[in-house]
Amino acid sequence: MTSFDNIEKSKDIVTARFLEPGFEYWFSNHEKFRTPFPPEIRELLKERTKETFFDWFFAIKDNEKAKMEENELAEMFEMILFNEAIKLVENEDQKLGISYPFIPKIGDKINHTEKGEGIVEDRKLILTKENKNIIELSISFANTKQIWKTAFEITE
Repeated sequence: MTSFDNIEKSKDIVTARFLEPGFEYWFSNHEKFRTPFPPEIRELLKERTKETFFDWFFAIKDNEKAKMEENELAEMFEMILFNEAIKLVENEDQKLGISYPFIPKIGDKINHTEKGEGIVEDRKLILTKENKNIIELSISFANTKQIWKTAFEITE
């Protein structure tokens, strides 16, 4: 078996074991969040993520790879996935969704204990004078027809 064959076999194993399940997870909607990755960027995002991941992976010495934990590979995959995605999206809301995938998206339903069911109409990131990241959500409630704004700090 040639060195090239070993590299291709390693790529196939890593892709099947880590990358494809990672893409499947992040490209799917879940109970706590919807995928932050727009469908139109997913194929190119997969290509770029794989390319960057394997550039990183094959630059690591074999003895260092042997010491790596699976979670280290998963963390690097996610970091590359999100960094590549930011480069591919076109508007600020998409960038916000990728940067903070667990915050409500425009169109998400919100259940407020006092105001009832509402829909997120807008969201934006505000940087304060103290360099704090604040997310502001504008929510419309069907029962009052009013827009209610709420904000919360995002901690890294």
